[in-house]
Amino acid sequence: MTYTVAEGVTNSDVFSAENVVKKRLTFPVGQMSQEAEAFLDEVASQGLHPKGSLFYSLNNVPYDEMVDIEFFLPIQETEIGQGGLAFSSYFEMNNTILTVVDHDYNTLAEEAYAKLLWTLDVNHQEVNTPFYHVISQEDPRRITIFLGYAY
Repeated sequence: MTYTVAEGVTNSDVFSAENVVKKRLTFPVGQMSQEAEAFLDEVASQGLHPKGSLFYSLNNVPYDEMVDIEFFLPIQETEIGQGGLAFSSYFEMNNTILTVVDHDYNTLAEEAYAKLLWTLDVNHQEVNTPFYHVISQEDPRRITIFLGYAY
């Protein structure tokens, strides 16, 4: 069987992270940067130490300009205290495809989503996850977008 991918799309077997703190929120799309910073500040205020890239899931199509986002951050600690954050010892997403947006995210994200969805459609695969966005630690303008599919 031949697997067809859109330009810039790559297959990935698995995306995973260990010892992840997370928080799910709904807010206006224009507040994304502030909410991400608030999440990182909350992690720091609990004395937790990041051990990887911030990533988040986009859990809705923001037709009304409101986004349903879940932020995730791998940390060094193996447990957390009480507070507004949830903890998972492991995060794993299998059967993924990905693409990278390395500049002008606000303009190119929709094109990236379309390429990922087209790749699944042309290969008769069903979407199995929301879009996950991994923000590069080296260059915050570089965002890897993952999408899981039913295999």
